[in-house]
Amino acid sequence: MKTIYLYPKNLNALNSYIKNLEVALSQHYEIINKNYLKSGLIDLFRYLFRTKAYYLNWIEELSLRKYGKIQVIAFMVLLICLKFLRIKIIWTLHNKYSHSKNKSIWIDFMYKIMLKYSDFILTHSQDGVEYVKEQNPIYEKKVKYLIHPVTHNFTSTSNDKYLWDFLIWGMIESYKGIIEFLKFLKEKEDIISFRVLIIGQCMDYHYKDELKKYISNHINYYDEFYGLEEIANLARQAKFILFTYKSESLLSSGSLMDSIGMKSVIIGPNVGAFKDLSSYKFIKTYNTFDDIIEINNNYKPRKESDLIAQEKFCIENNWNVFGEKIHKELSEYLL
Repeated sequence: MKTIYLYPKNLNALNSYIKNLEVALSQHYEIINKNYLKSGLIDLFRYLFRTKAYYLNWIEELSLRKYGKIQVIAFMVLLICLKFLRIKIIWTLHNKYSHSKNKSIWIDFMYKIMLKYSDFILTHSQDGVEYVKEQNPIYEKKVKYLIHPVTHNFTSTSNDKYLWDFLIWGMIESYKGIIEFLKFLKEKEDIISFRVLIIGQCMDYHYKDELKKYISNHINYYDEFYGLEEIANLARQAKFILFTYKSESLLSSGSLMDSIGMKSVIIGPNVGAFKDLSSYKFIKTYNTFDDIIEINNNYKPRKESDLIAQEKFCIENNWNVFGEKIHKELSEYLL
C-alpha cells in the first residue's frame, strides 16, 4: 500500500474535513503520520524518505500561524527537497484566498508557489478550475474538480409549517455577510418581515454587538455552539437554510454540504459550490438580496420525490465514494 503524508493533522480542530479525508484515503493508502505533533511544519521533514506523496490542505495560510514567515521559508526548503526526491505534492485549493483576512504578500506568494509546484490540485468547485486557469493556463492540466463530500445523511422529513423563514448557522464571522443581510431586511421592513433564526458563536465582540442591534421580535440570535444533530432539528423548523457569504474567495463550503445532508432547501450566493449545484432543486442561488425575497415568495411545498433526489445525492457523494474518486485520480501520479 502506497504511503501519503496528510497535512494538517490537528485532531482537536472543529473542522472534521481532515478526519474524514484520512478515513477515506486509508481505504487505499497508508497515512504515514498517524498522530498530530505540535512540532508543526518541522514534522513534514521527518517523513521525506518514507512517503510517496504529501497531501496538503490550507498550507497557503502558513504565514498566519506562529512564526509564520519563518515557516514559509522552511516550507520552501521542503519543496526543494520534495522535488529533488521526486515526491508528489497534492494540494487542495479550498478557497481563492483566506476568508476574512487582509491581503498579504506572504499568502499571495504561497498561492503562486502551490500552483506552480503542486503535481495535482484538487478543488471542490468549478470556480477553482477557472481560478487556476486565470492564474496560468499551463496549470489547468493538473487541476481536478470533485464535489465536496457529504458527511452526514440525516433523516428526511416533509413539512409545510415553519417557525422560521431562514436559518443561518455556523461560526459568526464578518465574511459571511450576516449583518449586511440584516441591514437589508431592516430597510425593507415596511413591506416585508422575515422570521430569521441565527445560531452560532461569535468570537469577535465588536461584530457581535453590531449584530445584536438588529435583533427584533422576528429576528433571533443564539450565541451558542450547536452540534449538527441540534442544527438539523432546527433546520426542520425553517423553510430555508440561508448563506449570505460576501467573500469573493469562496469556492466550497463544508457547511453547505452538511446542510444538504440535513435535507434542507438552501439559498446561497451564485458563486462557487452553490453555483455548481444550482441545477438541483434543493439549491437556490441569488445575485442580490432582493433575489432572496423573490425566492421566498415563490416557495412551494416540497414533494416526496424532491427529498428522494436529495437522499440520492447524499449517498452518491459521501466520503467513501469520494475516497474511490480521489484514488482513481491519484493512481497515475503515485505509480
